[in-house]
Amino acid sequence: MDFSPKNMMKPLTFQAAMPRPSEETVAWIPGATRVALVVFVLALLTVLSACGGSDPNQTQIAGQLAGNWQFTLTPPTDNSFLGGIQGGFLLQDASGTLTGEVTYAVSLPPSGVGAAATLCNSGSAAATGSVNGQNVTLTVVASPQTFTLNGTLSSTGTTIIGTYNSTDGKGCGTAQTGLPWTAISVPPLTGSVQGFFHSVLNPTLKNQVFPVTGTLTQGPNIGASNATVTGTLTFQNYQCLSTASVNGQVSGNSVILQIFSPNGLSAGQIGAPASTTSNPLPVTVLSSAAGVTLQGTNGYGVSTSSCPAGVAPGDVGDVCLGVGNTTSCNEPILLSPSPVTFPPQQVGSSASIQTVTLTNNNITTTPLTGLKLSFNPQSGNTSPFGVSDFDQVPNFTEQDNCASSPGAAFNLNPQQSCIITISFSPQQSCPWMPSTALGGEPPSACPYSLSATVTVNSPVSADNNQTFALPVSGVGYSAIIPTTPELAFGAEAVGESSEPQVLSFINQGSNPVQILPALDTPCVNPPVGVLTLPRPLAPGEVAGLQVVTGVITPEPADTPPTITYNCDSDLKSKLANFQISNDGCSGTVLVPLQSCSIDITFAPQPSTPLSPALDYFLELNTLQCTSTVTSNCEIDSGRFPVELKANLPSPLRMIPAGGINFGLVPVGQPTNPLTLTLYNDPKAPNAGTVNFTGNILQGSAFTETDNCAGALAPGNSCTFTVTFLPSNTVFTTGTITVGYAVGQAQTIYLYGTGQQ
Repeated sequence: MDFSPKNMMKPLTFQAAMPRPSEETVAWIPGATRVALVVFVLALLTVLSACGGSDPNQTQIAGQLAGNWQFTLTPPTDNSFLGGIQGGFLLQDASGTLTGEVTYAVSLPPSGVGAAATLCNSGSAAATGSVNGQNVTLTVVASPQTFTLNGTLSSTGTTIIGTYNSTDGKGCGTAQTGLPWTAISVPPLTGSVQGFFHSVLNPTLKNQVFPVTGTLTQGPNIGASNATVTGTLTFQNYQCLSTASVNGQVSGNSVILQIFSPNGLSAGQIGAPASTTSNPLPVTVLSSAAGVTLQGTNGYGVSTSSCPAGVAPGDVGDVCLGVGNTTSCNEPILLSPSPVTFPPQQVGSSASIQTVTLTNNNITTTPLTGLKLSFNPQSGNTSPFGVSDFDQVPNFTEQDNCASSPGAAFNLNPQQSCIITISFSPQQSCPWMPSTALGGEPPSACPYSLSATVTVNSPVSADNNQTFALPVSGVGYSAIIPTTPELAFGAEAVGESSEPQVLSFINQGSNPVQILPALDTPCVNPPVGVLTLPRPLAPGEVAGLQVVTGVITPEPADTPPTITYNCDSDLKSKLANFQISNDGCSGTVLVPLQSCSIDITFAPQPSTPLSPALDYFLELNTLQCTSTVTSNCEIDSGRFPVELKANLPSPLRMIPAGGINFGLVPVGQPTNPLTLTLYNDPKAPNAGTVNFTGNILQGSAFTETDNCAGALAPGNSCTFTVTFLPSNTVFTTGTITVGYAVGQAQTIYLYGTGQQ
């Protein structure tokens, strides 16, 4: 017999395994010791029986009401009120006396068609009563209404059925006699967790299933209206979160859990009060022979930096979490792998292939019938003209042996699988419109992720959503790329020009590529006006390098599609604001790994509006591949790989004039500080003393110190010292906005790229 503390903390297990000892049981023990031991065991069993509600993991048995209960009160036939007692915890002593606390909510019925019930009285109240054998009585004073319940406990100790009386609620509930009520025992939420988040509203994540594992622990029953629930969760392939902790409460079958990121910040919520009508919605504890689950439609809401919130959570969806060994939260289909990600490959290269296995994951012997599979080769607005910008050929294609014909319904027996084959041959690296408002991407975001979606519709699901999405992504890179996707210039006065900045292009592809020749004018249209850019590009009509303004308009009605934009050409001077010189690229055929360079100078022109600050784009036109042109060409010719920015007019001059570029920096290693000087030019128009009003740094990868405060007289200068600490391997930008005078500012542009 083991009297260790570990075993003595399990009264029900001890009681079931150790019947009241008899003389035969202890006959081998000497007389005096035997009597003392029997007395001790009887006393111990009595004490443990009286403490029945202290262990959150105990199973409720007949005659034992200590634990969590969910109550349901039948509304009166006159429809005078709805609701009543909801859920809470009871304690029971050795004599059968019941104490505890429950929540209540009394509502007035809807006043008309389409109207909602009106919450009239709610809160928590003490519950008192008794249990004698299977007979249960409870009294709850839900001020100003009192509920008296009489019922019979089931032989399993899991349900109570009876009738209730209520007093007059003085306008919030009416006096009633003999109405039915039931209560269901809610098992403790303690144990391992497995289940899923099934996204519903986020356009990027919609219909994707994200497996969840973890643990939950329910706090002790102290006779309050709720008990604490804490735990940890781990998510698979969920871009909003990877791990999280949860902290909340359970009352009856209602659960509310706050979600916290590893940094301690709030990341969302699982569940909500029963009266909630906006996301996330309530989550309910469901108990069956299969086990205990937390389940709810739109039952979770998550908002993180990866899933930012607008007017609603960044991601909302159905939740199902099984506690213990239950398999109730297994979805009927399994797509593996999920997601599908292709490694980067050159635009126009031979297709690479990945396969996905679709399996009937149903643990029963029931087949899945009426399954349907569809494929969207362009999920996301990658082009206003078609599947791809440049040749309208899809980046992804799909084949499968699941259905007899594309889109036809098919069946899968339990654990039966079929194969989905996805091919990736990228046709573009970035849209040929840099304006994000029109479905493009800024050059700093390129090459960007191309995407597609495999969707499976199942007639059954473990939640409310019967659509399962498999995201597919890949990146295509162009052969000719610039050394930087963005060049910035400081302030210059009309008639002045900046020092030239060098921009290089390199052929990172496997074949030679020709950059189209230069033309006498920056664009093929007259210096003033617009250009309709033909597609495919025709050599002799379009310059290899030219600068266009940020005003870009698609012409989707044309075949082949065209683009209309404004050239960088001043109405008065007929000159560009961003001027290309020392052009070693136009007309050049670059073999693999060969590079060429140009100089770009900012020279603001007299009739070009300089406010707001100029934000233009350099267009690179290479020989475009067509059905007849197959060598020295690129599919995605005529794109905008470099953004050109300039500051507003100001007496402040920057040295270096283009801001600070740290180049390639190892991830996780801070750079040595670099310095930029602001010089107050006494020769500038409207020269005078500059009174600084403060600086704003944007870009978490950058830190800065400066001595630019107070006043800066003409001819004087001050400095900014900046360091860069990359956290990833992408091109990173930042800015320092230097305020001066009233509502005026200069921008110092910061650049850097992390590398492993």
